[in-house]
Amino acid sequence: MTSTRTMITGTDAVADAARTVPYEIYLGPDGDAVEPVIARATTWRHLRTLDLGPNMRVLEIGTGSGYSAALIGHIVRPGGHVLTIDPDPVLSTRAARLFATHGHRAVAATGSGLAGHADLAPYDRIYVPATPPAIPGAWIDQLAPGGVLVTGCTISDLPGTYAVAHITKVPTDDLHVTVHATRCPPMGPPLLPAHVTAVTARDYPGYYLATTSHDTTTATELLALLRAGEASAWPGTPGEYLDLKHWLLARNPAGLFTAFTQFGEGIGIGGKAPVAYGLAVRPEGPPEAAMITPAHFVAQPGTSPTEARFLDLISEWRSEGPRTTHELDAVVVPHGGSYQVRLND
Repeated sequence: MTSTRTMITGTDAVADAARTVPYEIYLGPDGDAVEPVIARATTWRHLRTLDLGPNMRVLEIGTGSGYSAALIGHIVRPGGHVLTIDPDPVLSTRAARLFATHGHRAVAATGSGLAGHADLAPYDRIYVPATPPAIPGAWIDQLAPGGVLVTGCTISDLPGTYAVAHITKVPTDDLHVTVHATRCPPMGPPLLPAHVTAVTARDYPGYYLATTSHDTTTATELLALLRAGEASAWPGTPGEYLDLKHWLLARNPAGLFTAFTQFGEGIGIGGKAPVAYGLAVRPEGPPEAAMITPAHFVAQPGTSPTEARFLDLISEWRSEGPRTTHELDAVVVPHGGSYQVRLND
């Protein structure tokens, strides 16, 4: 297997750890390969946002191959402590064996991780390379004052709205959050609240459209409309897609939806066309929809008021900078015994 060390750049603690801990060890030369869910460059980026240092106590939820825990162990040095938890006993046992064999400073345990690990709390850092349906209150409770939690999160009740949250527990127990335009795999199927309507295509159940409207008929019509449309290149670059998507979620314009069709994952606006009745205007005309994906722009019918409104929104986003995801205002909202991350316009 070709070494990956030549791909590592930088002189910070994460780069030093990546040069010291061979990625190949955890990829699977022991005959028990683990397919990486998150690219190693993304793991390095996540660890940099943790701002790790010597002597820190760190909890990781989701061991996977064990690679990220080994990196963290190198950074916190002998004065620190790293505990990594995974629900799969095969993975946690394998990681523990590799840690011991190669002298990497981390401890692996088996468990869901959703309750954290109170026995060793508080933690200076908690790292979760996955997206829970909501952020468990236990993770916040087990953070030390000034501690940092980096976790996958959903930033809307609509499906497919994944991001990564950097949450700092300031000494007054307030929470400061910044959202980043990357994503982690979900821990389980999304939990849609009652006010979200999601419809799927009968012939392709993986295709869906979700909206906060309760009008299932219109949602079904919009999904069919988008599938029948022709795609053109959207007025942007693939790298801008997530930033624009997150800005739209923060703005929450009327008719906002998320969808997945043959054109890929998308976000857009849609609904019934307005029809004039004397002095009143009611949304009772044929359906209209406009959507972007990382590579496509789809509008049905073309040159509709909905398409024009969507293009105006894109222009407004551009006039603001355009604003990137980490520049958007974000809040941590209590939700029962857990927390949600939401964006504000």
